[in-house]
Amino acid sequence: MTPAFQFRQEVFSLTSVSSYILTFALSPKDFQISIIDPASSRCLWLEEFGLTETSSEEEYVVQIQNIISQHPLSGKTFWKSVRLIISNQSFTLVPTPLFQKEYTARVLSLARGQAITQESVQHTTHPRWEAVNVFSLPTQLSEWILEVYPLEKIQIFHQADILLELASQLGDHSLMIYFEKQAATLVYVRENRLHYCNRFVYRVPADVVYYVLFVMNELQINAEEVPAWAFGVIDESEEAYQLLYNHIQHLSAGLPETIHLPKISEEQSTSYRVATLLN
Repeated sequence: MTPAFQFRQEVFSLTSVSSYILTFALSPKDFQISIIDPASSRCLWLEEFGLTETSSEEEYVVQIQNIISQHPLSGKTFWKSVRLIISNQSFTLVPTPLFQKEYTARVLSLARGQAITQESVQHTTHPRWEAVNVFSLPTQLSEWILEVYPLEKIQIFHQADILLELASQLGDHSLMIYFEKQAATLVYVRENRLHYCNRFVYRVPADVVYYVLFVMNELQINAEEVPAWAFGVIDESEEAYQLLYNHIQHLSAGLPETIHLPKISEEQSTSYRVATLLN
């Protein structure tokens, strides 16, 4: 399969894979493969593949398996670590004092209004925000990854985990909007506390603007004062950004300099993909 987007740094070396982090980022519409050099904090390789809409989760997983098995680099072994980042609606945040590991599946089922079936339930702790993120991914996928990379350290995150870590580098009053293809995640921090984190699926730009403004109204966020950043698969020329800019006075494209990310090419400096957001 030919990637819809790709770049490669000249310093990438096949002889150094044991020093690199291999990352797979999955969303309903695309799949990203990236290679990060943690020593230099650089993204050395990034490819994005568009996914065909499927009628079942099994067909979706088969697409991912085919891309990985046929890719010239992902078949290599002995990476420093392998990361799997999941982007879906199946996640919820639980206050740390209320979290009990044995009830993770039940909590997630209640949060999304749907029973957990053939899914692996994971959780990630965020001490900075006194919260635990509970999420799920297809069991078929998690077990297959473990089979393909039996000797590597496997790390599984939800996209919300990555964004919460980025939010910890923001100021004490900030609004962050991460854009995917027809989805956006909103994170709001006030007085050094996490006040909101949620992901919205939308069809047209006007929908995401409605969701953002509705949340801001409910949380009583002053659109004329709050520093806000829109990043991901978006730039200043796109309709969604322009519509938001009309309502949020201090909206900027990209991320503030206080956030440290793996270095990528200059032309992609504002269009960060989730696979490049973690060192």
